[in-house]
Amino acid sequence: MTMNKILNIAFALAFAVLFVACNPIEKDFGTGEVVTSTDQLNVTITPVMFKTYKTNKYKVQCKSPVVCKWSTTASYISNDTTVLLLGKGAQNIKLTAMAADGSLLTKTYSVTVDSLYYPVPPQWGYLCGSSSKTWVWATDVTGTAFPGAAAGKCYGNGGYLANNSPGWWTCGLSDLTGWGVANDKMTFSLDGASMTLVTGNSQTAGKGLAAGTYGGTYSFDMSKTKASSSPPSASNSNTYAIGQLTLSGVTVSLGFQPNVSGYPSIYTYDILYLDNNIMVLEAPEPSTTGAWGTAWFWVFKRQGYSF
Repeated sequence: MTMNKILNIAFALAFAVLFVACNPIEKDFGTGEVVTSTDQLNVTITPVMFKTYKTNKYKVQCKSPVVCKWSTTASYISNDTTVLLLGKGAQNIKLTAMAADGSLLTKTYSVTVDSLYYPVPPQWGYLCGSSSKTWVWATDVTGTAFPGAAAGKCYGNGGYLANNSPGWWTCGLSDLTGWGVANDKMTFSLDGASMTLVTGNSQTAGKGLAAGTYGGTYSFDMSKTKASSSPPSASNSNTYAIGQLTLSGVTVSLGFQPNVSGYPSIYTYDILYLDNNIMVLEAPEPSTTGAWGTAWFWVFKRQGYSF
């Protein structure tokens, strides 16, 4: 594997939110020696303090002769830097160190965050809580859960930039049960910005991920907004999409294009609504270019939440 490929892998690894006690974690070894194991890494991880509280920033340093990548929900390529953590309580910071011979050494450091003193985009907390959160189909969604909600309907299609939930072909619990996906679960974690889908999908091969467990990563781009052609939007404004959610290596439950040959998987979704309990996603069909073209909708809720 070339140096560029290794660095690209490092950049792709996502942030792991982590924090340590007031006393730094330290191991002292001679920096002139050849590093062959994680036990030889001379690493110091120290919290940035606010009064007596460990904040969500940590100073990370490695004095060993290696190239370091620190991962939280983002990645930092540096032997001496500061990382931002997105949750409170016990967190993890992952170090991937490339030794002189090109070998990769990995080690995860457990730390603690007392205070989110430094600003964190609220979407991370909505999606993952303080560490991870599991989402399921909102089969009991009410018509008043958000503007444009369809009672009991959590999957289907409708008008792009117009409908806020399934509006044409609308599906609920009985449909999901018939496809084997009614009990599907998606878990989003701050640790490495990772996502896991557990699905029971029993449809014809190719229509979404087959029954099983799948893992991948995710990212947000809250600058990717879209205007509504028929307000109010799901967020009760003129803004239709409040951002985009992009997945890699995994999709949401039924995350495919039903009307396109080969049923291609969908990895980018418009976020129409997101709070601590409800997530509404939408994706247009590839041929859709304007308002009222065909789009697909997914309505999920936090596991354990009832409308």
